[in-house]
Amino acid sequence: METQEKQTPAIKLPPCLHPETLRVLKRIRRPLYSCTFSEGERVIARRRPPILVSKWAEQHRIIHTSSRPGRWRNDVTKYTQDLMDASFCEGVRTIVLMKSPQTGGTECIHNCIGYSLDRRPGPVLYVYPDEITARENARDRIIPMIKDSPRLVSFLTGNPDDLSGLRIGLIHTTIHMAWSGSPSRLGNKPIRYLVLDELDKYQDTGKEARSEALAEKRVTTWGDKARIWKISTPTTAEGPINQAWQTAEARFRFSVPCPHCGTHQVMYFEFLEWPRSMSWQEVFSQKAGRYKCPTCGVLWNDADRDRAVRDGHWVDEQRGLELFQYIVKYKPAGIAFHVPAIISPFVSLSEICSRLAEYETTQDAALLKDIQNNYKGEPWEAEFEKREEGAILALCDDRPRGTVPGPMPPEKEGDRPTERVAALLAGVDTQYRYFRYVIRAFGYGEYPESWLVQEGIAQSFEALEDLLFNAEYPDVTGRKHKVRFAIIDAMGEQRRTAQVYSWAAKNRGRVFASQGVHSPSSPVSFTSLEYFPGIKGERIKIPGGLLLYKVDTTMFKSILANRLAVNPADPGAFHLHAQENGNLATYAREMVAEVWNPEKALWDNPHGRGNHAWDCEYLMQALAYIVNLSRMQRPDAVEQQQTQSPRPARPQGPPRPLPQRGYRGGIGSRLAGLSRR
Repeated sequence: METQEKQTPAIKLPPCLHPETLRVLKRIRRPLYSCTFSEGERVIARRRPPILVSKWAEQHRIIHTSSRPGRWRNDVTKYTQDLMDASFCEGVRTIVLMKSPQTGGTECIHNCIGYSLDRRPGPVLYVYPDEITARENARDRIIPMIKDSPRLVSFLTGNPDDLSGLRIGLIHTTIHMAWSGSPSRLGNKPIRYLVLDELDKYQDTGKEARSEALAEKRVTTWGDKARIWKISTPTTAEGPINQAWQTAEARFRFSVPCPHCGTHQVMYFEFLEWPRSMSWQEVFSQKAGRYKCPTCGVLWNDADRDRAVRDGHWVDEQRGLELFQYIVKYKPAGIAFHVPAIISPFVSLSEICSRLAEYETTQDAALLKDIQNNYKGEPWEAEFEKREEGAILALCDDRPRGTVPGPMPPEKEGDRPTERVAALLAGVDTQYRYFRYVIRAFGYGEYPESWLVQEGIAQSFEALEDLLFNAEYPDVTGRKHKVRFAIIDAMGEQRRTAQVYSWAAKNRGRVFASQGVHSPSSPVSFTSLEYFPGIKGERIKIPGGLLLYKVDTTMFKSILANRLAVNPADPGAFHLHAQENGNLATYAREMVAEVWNPEKALWDNPHGRGNHAWDCEYLMQALAYIVNLSRMQRPDAVEQQQTQSPRPARPQGPPRPLPQRGYRGGIGSRLAGLSRR
């Protein structure tokens, strides 16, 4: 009996297997067993052809919350197409987008995240300015983006808890929502894709590192596979988005061809035009805004602008290379893009021109700030009465550091030299680890001439005492001068306030503890202190008590600014000692840190720069007022009075403070009141 050979049934192999695997399996003679793959396994195992982010967005992204709902179209906002594609170029790690509102920038970043969920999955973290904004964006933008996309909806787990709003759970990764000022939401999560949205609106507490820095630490483990998008409308020059723009390896602007002459150009607001006979309302309602091509002079309307943008491309602002040429050649890790409203199809030229025409009519600084931030997409420079470092250094004379000016030579032979220096005063700005001090010689009179003697850093109270009360400063004749009075900021570093109180009490009569106050009722007032806080929070009695002088910062800083404006050859001039090896560079930089801001009616430090020398100098102006320095008389004048008067002159003691008067009104009335004294 012949043994029948069993026939192996034909097995249909899964088509997703690699061709080489199929060839090997067909040669195996033993029985094969049928198997199937789940949908998720097919998604992971399938080798799909590569696709650009911009092409993926057109195929799989649907938008509802837009003025142009429907499938994503790259030709609507052409400038976002290459931006998306460049985000996933090899070597690129950080993408900065400094933009105006209504330019489609946020949606193009959502496209990048959608692409990553489909093609390169990994944990995602969105960071917003506050919790409410984070929840709203999750509910209104991110979750609808996933549900509306035929491609992304398959990644939903079906569990309602995975769509909680702050954590969106997918079958293969997770999207986290966080906000500034919340270290717990920003920490302990390894993240591959990080989106820092509206970066300039972050609200950091100051107790922790900046939210931007905390979030960036989360992508460390992913190395070059990570991506960081920083996106925001700018605010000030010191804002985080402008700082990111300035420090990027490559900065790109969008270049468009003129529809009439074909010349490529970056569009600038200087070439916007409108009929000057129209009001700003008519410019908008009659759509009269135009852009003038600087080459051929033809005026573009909105249709011309949109056609030019559709044919445009990104160029590097330094070398003029196109975006991908630059990336291939230089392989930058950080790239930055600037998107102003002038290239957005959602903002008409007439809208921008009407805002410019309104500013020409009203000269409203708030409107100018709105144009700068929200239309130009550039930071606002809120600077008024700006001083330059060179103008400060121009006040130097030929005295070496540590030298006091000597007396004026006599006009006639046989006369005595005229004494110029009434007293040496010192101002001290308190920092946590050191003290910044300035010593200045003041002359006689109501508006005295003054000379910088020495400025620098003291590491301790003992070093301060040596500099202020033990050291002697010579003049050209060899006479020695000592600091007569000093004023110290007790609130400059609150962790040292108690120490300042104690030191001022120890040197009572020579050291004045102060606190700067904005626009009080009088130039100087004082509070009597009997206790100061101890290290453990206990109250420690001050023997004999202490006066805390509250000085009007607005008034005395304005007086200082006026002193700086006096020509060195005129009476009342403000002098510096000679500069040697750049020893006054820091001083000059700190003297221009603050500017007068008429919007706030105060002296402002818009960039947060060091201003210690400025604080010391304005405090000395207040100290001269406190000790009534303008009442001091020259020794020769005192001798003349004693000779002419039959009564014996009283011995002149230290100047006494004037009785306090109420100075009400603005800075002008305060200065006028001071001059009447």
